[in-house]
Amino acid sequence: MREWDERELCATAAAGPVVLVNVSPHGSDALVVTERAIEAVPLPGLDPRTTAQRRSAFQEALLRIEAPGTSREQSLRAQRTVRDSLAWLWQAVTGPVLDHLDIPHAPAGPSTRLWWSPGGALGSLPLHAAAPQDGGPGALDRVVSSYTPTLRALHHARQRAAHPSGTGTATGTGTGPGTDTDTGTLVVAVDEAPGLVPLPAARREAEHLAGLLADADVLTGTSATHAAVVSALPRHAYAHFACHAVGDLENPSGSRLVLHDHAERPLTVRDLARLRLPSVRLAYLSACDTLRTSPELADEAVHIVSALQIAGFPHVVGSLWHVDDTIGATVARSVYETLRTRDGNLDVSRTAEALHSTVRTLRDTYPHTPTLWACQVHAGP
Repeated sequence: MREWDERELCATAAAGPVVLVNVSPHGSDALVVTERAIEAVPLPGLDPRTTAQRRSAFQEALLRIEAPGTSREQSLRAQRTVRDSLAWLWQAVTGPVLDHLDIPHAPAGPSTRLWWSPGGALGSLPLHAAAPQDGGPGALDRVVSSYTPTLRALHHARQRAAHPSGTGTATGTGTGPGTDTDTGTLVVAVDEAPGLVPLPAARREAEHLAGLLADADVLTGTSATHAAVVSALPRHAYAHFACHAVGDLENPSGSRLVLHDHAERPLTVRDLARLRLPSVRLAYLSACDTLRTSPELADEAVHIVSALQIAGFPHVVGSLWHVDDTIGATVARSVYETLRTRDGNLDVSRTAEALHSTVRTLRDTYPHTPTLWACQVHAGP
């Protein structure tokens, strides 16, 4: 694989800056790539030990909030820890980068796009939601954020978005028969998976999307199996999953979307990455932990979102942690209503902006409960 020259790297930032964050005991920095230059921004407040401690405290707070039997007082303390984490991210990473780029606060809503590519333990933290401790304007008020594991991955996603193929393949090896890919949406909803808590909003979410979008095909309940989903994906441009997801930290390629037959045949990262779907456009994961991986493997970006991008989806909406069932459905409806065109199809080029606008509204509604609105992110061009 050949090395890129500086001109090619800068071209990748034509739509907005790309920020690669490096955490190192020898000095951390952000490599900021713009159309004009590649610059290193020193981040003296960022070091491996502090980052690991902050990440651990953040994850423990999330687990406390999600745990059955957590008291209101414990939940409030955990939310404070999450807000403190966002303030630390602002001070150590996001604030210095945005100040270096001289990106101002935009009260009416930011128009500047920016792509984050965090490494190591920083990879599971919400840089896009970082904000000052005093409640002043944060990242959500200055940029529309997306994520990418590498510059090369962003480049490939843009190529796929600009030049989708006209046919799909029904097998993971690409040797199966070609099928015409329409512009319809595949909606997969699993509200009751064996062995897991019910998701009562999932079926309602599927019913709403079926009425909102043109040519929507719905797989729910016992129909939402591994075989049915893998067979249907090549025939649709858009795919929506309202279900549980499980992030496997010890074996990230075993992380999976939870379908009806998940116990016998899980739909894993390995399965998804083997698919070849050249005509797809958007995958929306109204599911938990779809970008979750261990800090040791964060640089490899092995998770459900990256697997779907490898399969062919240029745009993917995923989550960094547990998505509240009702809030997740609300976010999905808002995003799709924003993207829907007059003919009932989707303008996926506006996915990042649609998600960003929805998240800002939720933040303004629940300012002291960031776990409700900071988890869902956009990956892609």
